[in-house]
Amino acid sequence: MNKVILSCAIWLLTSAFASAQSPTIADLKPDTIKVTTGYTMKFHSAILNEDRTIMVSVPEGYATSNKKYPVVYILDAQWSFNHASQNLAWLSSPDNKVIPQSIVVGISSGGDKREHDLTPTIGTGNGGGADSLYMFIKKEVIPFVEQNYHTYNYRILGGASYGGLFVMNAFVKDPLYFNGYIAMSPSMWWDNQIALQNTEKLLSKSTQLPTRLFITLANEGESMGVDSLASLLKKYSPKQLVWRYDKHPDEIHNTINYKGIWDGVKFIFSNWSYPLVDFASAEKSFTVPSKDKTVANPKIAKVSTADLINYSGLYQDSYGRLISIEKLQNSLVISCDSLPSFTVYPESKNKFFIKTETALNDMHLKNALIQFEFSPKDSLTMYANGITYFGAKKVISSPLISLSEQSKKEYVGNYIASIPSNSFKISIVNNSLMISTGMATSKMYAIATNKFLIRISGLNLEITFTKDDSGKIDKVHISKDGEMLMTANKSN
Repeated sequence: MNKVILSCAIWLLTSAFASAQSPTIADLKPDTIKVTTGYTMKFHSAILNEDRTIMVSVPEGYATSNKKYPVVYILDAQWSFNHASQNLAWLSSPDNKVIPQSIVVGISSGGDKREHDLTPTIGTGNGGGADSLYMFIKKEVIPFVEQNYHTYNYRILGGASYGGLFVMNAFVKDPLYFNGYIAMSPSMWWDNQIALQNTEKLLSKSTQLPTRLFITLANEGESMGVDSLASLLKKYSPKQLVWRYDKHPDEIHNTINYKGIWDGVKFIFSNWSYPLVDFASAEKSFTVPSKDKTVANPKIAKVSTADLINYSGLYQDSYGRLISIEKLQNSLVISCDSLPSFTVYPESKNKFFIKTETALNDMHLKNALIQFEFSPKDSLTMYANGITYFGAKKVISSPLISLSEQSKKEYVGNYIASIPSNSFKISIVNNSLMISTGMATSKMYAIATNKFLIRISGLNLEITFTKDDSGKIDKVHISKDGEMLMTANKSN
């Protein structure tokens, strides 16, 4: 009994002592947490004849990089800019790389004018300003951003509620200007569903819409008109329009923009790959900036076989891409991940160019002289009209191995990995071996008859194949920097 009393006394004393030693908030001298997602600026609009607030966030490393970035334009920035910027920064961080690093531009539209700014027609009497706001964004904000920041010709527009209605109005009236549209719980009910009628007119007459559209709905129900929008897309959507509709009954109207931005950018950026110069297509060509009005092909020079072999090999550029260079007669063939191969011709001992007609016809780049300059230190620099776009360093000094079509077929099949959920498939796409994990796809570069280099999720990996007694491929060893990561058995 005395031992129990003594133990209790000791516990009370030590508890009192510990309590007495606990610091107060004042003792810790707390400081304000400063979270900087970007900055805000007043922008005078000649179109709107007033000052408007825009916000800009640039990705980590922007100040010291010459890389270019896609741009995500967000409506209702007064509510959405901070969380959208933080979400994109996290998804594109070096540890994740789910999406590419992006610039985020927010356009504020709060207060009494919000309904007017974001709706396409007068409606209940306060609307009808969406077209003017759109012209402000297209003719004033975007040119300012693209003149003052390192941007790709790749744009995404996102908004929620009335902002989502604005996005759909932009999609209908200018469907190819943005590369992706994110409409979160769009107010398709507005003015007797006028936006639904306009969407049906566009979809029913369009055979080609090479863009992406992501729409989502919270728990608002059918009255929002978003289910009807999805039905129109199912009925009329052209093949080139890549779209998705997500419903989130666990979200409410005022929270869907958090979930919508997160899922929306992942969808729009799915299958993303960096372009050689900039984004262009047969439907939307791109004129490469130049000090000269027109550019012309240089005269083709003669280069020694030794120099061509010396430049051949596998390079890694400042975007993390693997670039293979192979000798072809008096020229070089360059391949880069998901981009098509192209031939470069010598204009001097160490400088090569892509013919301007190739850039126009195959890459849809107008007035483009694209050049590759090799240095003695196993590196190269790519220019377009004299402007540096990226640099690259050689990672494999010896030339790549050329495989016959029959040899490539030996590697095709499904592989069961020793680590669960890491199985993969190898296939032939455009005469190249491709490895797909379900989450990512990479081109396979042959560095020996049975050894390849790949780049998956930002990692350079070596894959070595072995054969069984019958001469068929049966096992794969995957390593990084000489350290074994896992093995896999071919299942078919």
